Amino acid sequence: MTVTSAADAAEARLEDTQTLVSAGRTLFTRYGYRQTGFADIVGESGLDFAYARELLPDKAAVFGALVERTVKVAGLLRPALAEGTDEDLPARLARVYLPLWEPGEEEESPLVELYRIGLSDKEASEVLRARITETLNATVDHEPAVEDTDAHTALFGGQLVGVAIVRHLLGVRAVSALDLETLIERITPGLRQTLLSPDTTE
Repeated sequence: MTVTSAADAAEARLEDTQTLVSAGRTLFTRYGYRQTGFADIVGESGLDFAYARELLPDKAAVFGALVERTVKVAGLLRPALAEGTDEDLPARLARVYLPLWEPGEEEESPLVELYRIGLSDKEASEVLRARITETLNATVDHEPAVEDTDAHTALFGGQLVGVAIVRHLLGVRAVSALDLETLIERITPGLRQTLLSPDTTE
């Protein structure tokens, strides 16, 4: 096999993988994660079953690939991490992350769709958590100057995701009615406390 043919084959596999992932997204959104089987996804994609299993072995792998494709948060967060001071970091991260949940002109945010699928099933939720953690850890190398950084970062991420879920999935009016900048201003003190404040003991 020549270099050109090998590259063409690799590109074809990548395209077919994305076809499989797109089929999974369609069925997960339409029927839910639990009600969708791998065979259903393959049928929707139009690919050969054995070949599809070579690309992604099961529906958890399909959903994991969908998470990786959808979650571009880590790359988008890099400018926020690189610019400014640590004191302003929580607000900068919020201003990059929370707008990703805002709906477009004609459809809801892909992140809302992704979390709606992920939170509907235990297995999907575990895949969602693991893949997002892997993606963020692989690209974000900034660490705040506090002890037990992992705990501070996890709690900070939980706060941001929680606000987004309350605003977009639960639709709590007191939160969803706020304009985004006002919302960020109100939550920033708590985000700063979680991410940057040192632990204290009595």
